Amino acid sequence: MLQIENLTKNFDTICAVNQVSFTIPDRIVYGLLGTNGAGKSTLLRLIAGILQPDEGRVCVDGELCYENPTVKSCFFYLPDTPYYFANASMEDMIRFYVKQYPQTDAKRAKGMAEMLNLDIKQPLRTFSKGMKRQAFLILALCANTKYLLCDEVFDGLDPMIAEVMKKLLREAMRERELTVIVVSHKLRELEDICEQIGILHKGGVLSSGNMRERAGNICKFQCVLEDGIGWEEKKEALKQKADIVKCRIEGSFVTLLVRDKNVTALSEKETDRISETVAELFPVFCKQVPMTLEETFIAKMEENGYDIRKVLS
Repeated sequence: MLQIENLTKNFDTICAVNQVSFTIPDRIVYGLLGTNGAGKSTLLRLIAGILQPDEGRVCVDGELCYENPTVKSCFFYLPDTPYYFANASMEDMIRFYVKQYPQTDAKRAKGMAEMLNLDIKQPLRTFSKGMKRQAFLILALCANTKYLLCDEVFDGLDPMIAEVMKKLLREAMRERELTVIVVSHKLRELEDICEQIGILHKGGVLSSGNMRERAGNICKFQCVLEDGIGWEEKKEALKQKADIVKCRIEGSFVTLLVRDKNVTALSEKETDRISETVAELFPVFCKQVPMTLEETFIAKMEENGYDIRKVLS
């Protein structure tokens, strides 16, 4: 288990990370979200033990990380712009990482590179940005550390390659004890892979944990308006029993996010009651559907008084 307690880091007069505290369980993918300048990359470097905190601490299973070589060897930090030697090929970097991380599986790294059509003998400087990200994520996965810290790892990848890389992450997690922390400023990059999300804003944590559980009193419905009956009439009737978090209307098709006013988490009985209320207002068609992580996240942040456009724009 990774424990971050009251972590603070200043650079001159700038507070990059401010009293950050949260816990990351083992064997999950944890997404760290925030705008540019929110402190995400600084926080990753603090966790990896690259930077020394001004206050607070990072612990792995109760042991301090900074100045602890044994604990620090559990981390592989993959920055936004990975370093490689001048004219080095991927084959050269594999040999380098074998020396730095004794558990590195060189054979598997070469096999994964071949699968993705990456020439391990070609100089990395000739690779495109996306090819470099693929190469270094392969190296990171094959280092076989307990923790993998990735900074904007999917940025610059086309959707098909991004999905391939996510599949490789999932396979590694099934095969061994691996916890992944992925930094991004794009929620949609993380939606299908992260079990938990942390949101940084101006150096502090807005929220951390399972976003879907944290928005447990919100339901999503897709409905159809009756001919001649507009949304305004429906809205006034619905507002008597529930809060309308969000409404999107496309012709006669309505997508609703509805929050129960009286509870923080919905039981099956309460969910059925809200469904019946909405169904009465939309007799032509009404169906409850799962919320996306983005919808849940936005609803939760707005509930806490944050303009999500300013937090993640």
